[in-house]
Parts: sequence; structure tokens; C-alpha cells
Amino acid sequence: MSLNIINVEKRYLNRASGTTINALNGVSIKVEVGQTLGIVGESGCGKSTLARAVVGLEVPSAGSITWDGAVIDNKAKDRLKSHHSQVQLVFQDPYSSLNPRQQIENSIAEAIEVHGLVAKDKITDRVTELLVMVGLDPDLRNRYPHQLSGGQRQRVCIARALSAEPKLLVLDEPVSALDVSVRAEVMNLLIDLRKNLGLTYIFISHDLAMIRYISDVIAVMYLGKIVEFGTWEEIIENPVHPYTKALIAAMPDHSIIGDPTMLARTLEGEVPDPVNLPSGCSFHSRCVLAVPSCSITAPTLRDISNGHLVACSEV
Repeated sequence: MSLNIINVEKRYLNRASGTTINALNGVSIKVEVGQTLGIVGESGCGKSTLARAVVGLEVPSAGSITWDGAVIDNKAKDRLKSHHSQVQLVFQDPYSSLNPRQQIENSIAEAIEVHGLVAKDKITDRVTELLVMVGLDPDLRNRYPHQLSGGQRQRVCIARALSAEPKLLVLDEPVSALDVSVRAEVMNLLIDLRKNLGLTYIFISHDLAMIRYISDVIAVMYLGKIVEFGTWEEIIENPVHPYTKALIAAMPDHSIIGDPTMLARTLEGEVPDPVNLPSGCSFHSRCVLAVPSCSITAPTLRDISNGHLVACSEV
């Protein structure tokens, strides 16, 4: 069982202006069962669009996404319902993910009913089980979202996702909206759940420290493309692509870096407009290694060492 993303593109047409936004541009990646794939990049690089495509909330403009050999197709309702049971998404903002007029018990029970995995007379027991599973006191079941802390609300959202008994969880910035003091608690919960339930994760973040903490492999995205892919040791301790190096150099805490002398200078300039993608390498206008040919020829991902992939012609 694995997730296969093959040459996925996603374009959005702005009908008012007649322009096209290029959100994903030929993304290919494979996630093995039990792995945690971390996806990192600046805002607007396509991370969340890819997440929504994986769970079937977005239809790729080109390419394909398969989970356990079945193509994700939101036009095939029966197949999509089965996919949603196996693949769940946890959003960034837990407060906006919960109905403010609904008690926590009803919010989780509703999700349980949708998937039909538990008999109706057992739903209350299942709610209790899920609350305990995510480290919450079952007595909180009668509270409303505004009566919980941010960390507690995110745990409720995780419990809702687990109610489907998924195999794959897509976590889109799951701790970025939380106080620093509770981020580690939620991260440790996610690690424990993965071990105890045998889950596979896609963990999306702009925070490399969080990505390093939880990921087995990391994909670095820039303007809708993967520019580097490898184990966390390769990406964090031996980055190759100039963009990856710049992201690491921009971090406030360099203590996670194996060799600080490898750091490139921090990022300069603005991300190009996804409506008018630059020719050649999409990073060349901000790259310290760029040569004239970089603005002409787009590099492809190539294997530089046992699965460590890089899209750069100058390294």
C-alpha cells in the first residue's frame, strides 16, 4: 500500500481577468506505508493545494494520484467515499474546522455516523475512546469549541479524523495556529498515534524544525514543483539545492544544522507570480548560483545519491 503522485498539475482560471494560476507544476512523489512525508516551502508554493488533491478535494488538471492502487477521482462518488474513509485531512485552524454551535460529542459522533463504521448504540462509547486516544478528558464532550483551548480543539479535530479509521492522515500546518507551549504536545501525540495505529502521514509546514521532528522523508517545494527530496538527514544536514539551503539559513535556530558552513545566504527578492511563471528554472531570479542557461532550461529531478533527488543543473 502506498500513495503515488504522478506528474500532477493544478491550474486555476481567474474568469474575471482571464489569467491562469499555476498552483502545481508536474509534482511526482511516492509515500510508502508507515512513512511520514514532510512537505516544506514558502507560502503559495502549492503545499495546501497538493494536500487537497490527495484527499480528493481538488481535481488535478493533469496527472494522477493513487492510493493503494486506486485512482483518486472525485467524480466517482462510491470510490471517493471509500477513499475519504482511508485518507483524512486535518486543517490548520481547528476553530474554523468545528461547528461553534455543536458540542464536542456531537461533532465527533456526526463524523462517526458519516463513515458508518460503528453501530448507533456504540457511538457514545466510540466518542469516549477517541477522546482518550487523543489525550482529552471525556468530560469535555459536552463543551463547545469556544470553551476549549487551541490545543484541545486541534486534538478534537484529530479525533474526528481518526473516527474514519484512516490509513493516511494529511496534516496541513496542524500546529502553526497553536501557542508554542502546546505545539510539542500535539507533535508528540501525532508521533504516538502513528506508531500505535500504523498510520502514514503527509505533514505540511513552513517550519523546518517541525518537519525535521516528525518526518522520515522531506520534499522541498517551490512554485508548484519539488526541487529537492530525500531523508531528513539529507535535507537538513546535507542540503544541495540553493533554495533548500536558503530556507535553512533563514531559520532563527541553526542548531539543527549538521554543518553551518554549508548554509547559503538567506532568500532575497519575491516569489515570482504563479500567473506568469519564469522560463527555465523557476528559482533562477533568486538563486545565488544562477547562470544564463538557468533562465532557459528547466531542470528535472535527478538522483544524486541513493534516492536523494535534486532539480538543479548547477550542483
